[in-house]
Amino acid sequence: MKHKWWILPAIMVLIYVSPEIGVCGQTIVAREVEGYFYSDGKMEKTSVQFENTYYYVGDTIKRIKVYDFKNKKTEKDDTVYQIQRQLLSDPGNNMSLSEPVIRAIGQPGMDAVEILVVGEKYIQSVKSTSGYFVITRFKRIN
Repeated sequence: MKHKWWILPAIMVLIYVSPEIGVCGQTIVAREVEGYFYSDGKMEKTSVQFENTYYYVGDTIKRIKVYDFKNKKTEKDDTVYQIQRQLLSDPGNNMSLSEPVIRAIGQPGMDAVEILVVGEKYIQSVKSTSGYFVITRFKRIN
């Protein structure tokens, strides 16, 4: 029994690395409310259909699943976004002149870059590929 002290720290490490449990980080769920698709000089409004789940801990945000509520399908995701802490609007800087927001950059595909803007009540996303870009606004539901 004298060497069992390591069990509790081991359990805490396992919980920390499991985003679905969300003990040491924050799980964020957001539902799409508006979107636009731009290609070949044309911008079109898109139909809303996605609900994304993110896990935020430290200097990263990870999208862990995407639910397509029109087709009732859930897909796991592992896109990691690096938070840009050097920006004045970052909540950790306590210097924001406007609403503090977290901005993070990720690579959701082989030819895509995405910027997330995470506010208290919303998430905005701009995804760019070599042929198009998508602007989406989500309402945080937790």
